[in-house]
Amino acid sequence: MPAPLSPSPSPLATDPAHRAAVKVHGDSAAYAILGTVAVVWGVHWAVIKIGLGSMPPFDYGVLRVVTGLAVVLGVLLARRDLRRPDRADVPVVLSVGLGALAGTIALSNIALQVIPAGRSSILVYTMPLWVAVFGFVFFRMRLGRAEGVGLALGLAGLVVLLNPAVIDWTQPGVVFGTALLLVCAVIWALTTLHIRRHTWHASPLELQPWQLLVAIVPLAILALAFDAGKPTDWTPQTILVLLYSGPLATAFAYWGSQSVTRSLGPLAATTGFLAVPVVALASGWVLLGEPLTAPDLVGMGLILAGVAATSLGGRGTPVVEEAAEI
Repeated sequence: MPAPLSPSPSPLATDPAHRAAVKVHGDSAAYAILGTVAVVWGVHWAVIKIGLGSMPPFDYGVLRVVTGLAVVLGVLLARRDLRRPDRADVPVVLSVGLGALAGTIALSNIALQVIPAGRSSILVYTMPLWVAVFGFVFFRMRLGRAEGVGLALGLAGLVVLLNPAVIDWTQPGVVFGTALLLVCAVIWALTTLHIRRHTWHASPLELQPWQLLVAIVPLAILALAFDAGKPTDWTPQTILVLLYSGPLATAFAYWGSQSVTRSLGPLAATTGFLAVPVVALASGWVLLGEPLTAPDLVGMGLILAGVAATSLGGRGTPVVEEAAEI
């Protein structure tokens, strides 16, 4: 729970619009978490690809969330912090659970069966560009020259990645998988904006078990509908994949991303996530033998440059550090 740094709250601290922007961590801690999450998620793209070789996509999603939930529950029970979410926090529980968790896990698991891990990460990490677009459309966040240049660079990167010389548009599976990854980026962008603008009554860690429980429901329905009867090859590698996907890439990384977004803002926080597709592209090359093609490198470079321009040029709600939460 929040621990006020002063005996009585300031007038700003009691204002809902201000509380939505209260930091979870100081800048140093936030950037350290951001860097760790970026590496964990970057390597995870190759790990998912490996996992899909031994598990059906929706079964894998359910097992990933269940193992992540077990870790979060263990932490909260040890801290004696497990409690029902405040009614006011239900919207962000549903938003993260259905969107950032269930939606992106299901769609990316489908897409990664036909799209290389490195390329998949680049497409999903167009997310900050969509944050800028939706922030302007829905919240009238000002787009300056830097954001305009960033969006142009990002779109140029997408053109490079999606042009017919790189993607065979006659293969429905490849086209469908690419579209699903872009939908993931859109869902994540909308969730990111909601996380930043939500008036939080509990910390991300306290809400995470409920978000994971919400995510299990649609994933379990999809698993029953499409993966029933499909076997899972239980090998030591499968166990290692689940231990990485659940405790690290789900329990830790989703908590970290929410905490960092609250502390640094939706546009500024995404600057650190520039490392994710770089790490993912390298992981796909090292762990999976995926080729590093010129279009992938050029497209990634343009998109990362666009994200950097968009993020560094962003103007968000001022963030005032008045409480420490984990």
